[in-house]
Amino acid sequence: MSAVAFDSLEYAHQLEAVGMPREQAEVVAKGVTRMFIHNFDTLVTRDYLDTRFTEFETRIEVKMDRRFTEMAGGIDRRFAAVDVRFERMQGRFNLVYWMQGLTLACVVVPLLRSFLG
Repeated sequence: MSAVAFDSLEYAHQLEAVGMPREQAEVVAKGVTRMFIHNFDTLVTRDYLDTRFTEFETRIEVKMDRRFTEMAGGIDRRFAAVDVRFERMQGRFNLVYWMQGLTLACVVVPLLRSFLG
């Protein structure tokens, strides 16, 4: 953080140089000094802003990572449920294939034998 210097005596001399009476220049310089000292604590520096923005960015990244992890977990669960359904369907198709094979063996093959034989 860079140091901020304010010389109230120099400021009073500058006010006198442009024609302000000495007592008035001193009062104005003291008032500006008080105001400067009072508001100095509320000044925002670049380092302060960088720190705050970095903290904010970190919090947002953590929240986003958490949300993406939750979403990925939900998607994984949904795909697992779909996989189970596909396995059931595969089992049903296998049953249909076996039934077709038995139908061919029991019905069509004897018909072909009698026709050819």
